Amino acid sequence: MISKLPVLSLATGLAVAVAAQAQDAAPLSAIDWLSDSVAIPVALPAVPSHPTEPPVASDARPDEVTVIPLEELNEDAVGLFPAASRGLPTDLWSGSGSDVLAISRAPHLKATQDLLHDLFAAEAKAPAGQSENAFLLARIDALINVGALSTARALLDLSGREEPRSFRRWFDIALLTGQENGACSAMRRLPQVTPTYPARVFCLARSGDWRAAALTLETGTSLGVIGKAEAERLRLFLDPEAGPAMLPPPATPSPLDFAIHAATGEPLRSTDLPIAFAHADLRPMNGWKARLDAGERLARAGAIPTARLWDIYHESRPAASGGVWDRVAAVQTLDTAIEEQDADAIEMALPKAWEAMNEAGLAPQLAERHAAALNNLGLDMAADGVAGKLGGLLGIAALSWPETDLGEAIRAGLETTEISASDRAMIDEGRIGEVALAAIARLDEGVEGNLDAIRAGLSLLREAGLEDRAETAARELAILGPGT
Repeated sequence: MISKLPVLSLATGLAVAVAAQAQDAAPLSAIDWLSDSVAIPVALPAVPSHPTEPPVASDARPDEVTVIPLEELNEDAVGLFPAASRGLPTDLWSGSGSDVLAISRAPHLKATQDLLHDLFAAEAKAPAGQSENAFLLARIDALINVGALSTARALLDLSGREEPRSFRRWFDIALLTGQENGACSAMRRLPQVTPTYPARVFCLARSGDWRAAALTLETGTSLGVIGKAEAERLRLFLDPEAGPAMLPPPATPSPLDFAIHAATGEPLRSTDLPIAFAHADLRPMNGWKARLDAGERLARAGAIPTARLWDIYHESRPAASGGVWDRVAAVQTLDTAIEEQDADAIEMALPKAWEAMNEAGLAPQLAERHAAALNNLGLDMAADGVAGKLGGLLGIAALSWPETDLGEAIRAGLETTEISASDRAMIDEGRIGEVALAAIARLDEGVEGNLDAIRAGLSLLREAGLEDRAETAARELAILGPGT
């Protein structure tokens, strides 16, 4: 089943923060829930490189050529691995603008989730004409939007998080992953970062300087840079007994809002928020049920490794039944049978584990965990059929396309070279990353039951030179089926 699925160092420089916050009215991110944690410097008009250069040449000799080391040109294209190592061209984004990277949610297919991750995390030449760090920040925002916080944080650590816009994202990731103290310490250490008043209050309180935090809150409120509702939240954060009993949540909570509500004993439900917030439920302070629900949600979106989900499954023994508890029991039973190499126990446990995980949209994760160990074990018919499906998902077992309308759409997508003129133009212009995103979008339509979209998405991947990705997506569709 395919699952369908956003005092000295902190209390000084207040006037600078007020000025920067008041002037900065431009959009800061494609993500509308980032914390307003640091002041973003106002972008000044670009100064011509040769302001006194005459409009016409004085003689026929060529101008002096300025040589810039290549490494200085590629800072915006930093990645976690070479694009070629994942079968991608190094110039996959060179013909596109950073605006095409705006992604609001993870794809449904595990195959396209993996492709999306590789597109955004790989080293690749940045598009020409982009403002400084725009391409990198667009990739990081896309990863944050689909919940891939560890990858986004790795890119920020690799590229340097000192620049305010980069630090703003790194700070939020730290808040969502239980690293509040580290985030506040980094904020104090970096001279390039000017915290906003709410962030100052939060971090001063985290460091135990409650008096400075209260003074900062009073100052920010008096200056009008902290709104009434936010001031009330911060007041209760500093003094939980100040009342009232309930705080109205912000319409679009930020990670800082989320952390403040949790600290006041009125936590916000992560299930009602973008998927990135689910990482907060993985912290050890939360109960096992909350960690299980968050782990499955994140794994289903490809936002955490399968191994992380399995670690959560094995934290304890289920003391109840139904829903996630049945899945935990089924997984633990199968894991024990495989570890003990007990064929009879595997034959009993495997169909139950498949049914439980497939129903929850987690069959690809079960395949990743156990397909190799179950391959060619000579199990009985029912268990062997499940092992074949898991092997098919992992690409280690032979698979025939079904003799159905779905199978015909898959065959056509893998064999035809016919694509639209606009798609062909994107390929000819070298906009391979953009083409891949278009294919992912169409395959998502296919998951909803649109067979024409399946054919179009698969053929587009193949024509873009991503045949292996098309094959993997086709296997997943054939085994798990669309519209289920």
